[in-house]
Amino acid sequence: MNRNNRSHVNDAWNVSVIALVVVLAGLLYAFGAAMSGDSLRLTESVRGAEVFDTRNLP
Repeated sequence: MNRNNRSHVNDAWNVSVIALVVVLAGLLYAFGAAMSGDSLRLTESVRGAEVFDTRNLP
């Protein structure tokens, strides 16, 4: 494999890793928002989710 092909393979790996990091960051954000209860609409949008709003209970 010549040097030029190796550069293309390295570029492909770099793009793949960056895309994976972006996807994982998005999932972490969505999971954190759902667990914190900041947005009921986000929790309700999850299919089959049960929403218990306990913020105003005595």
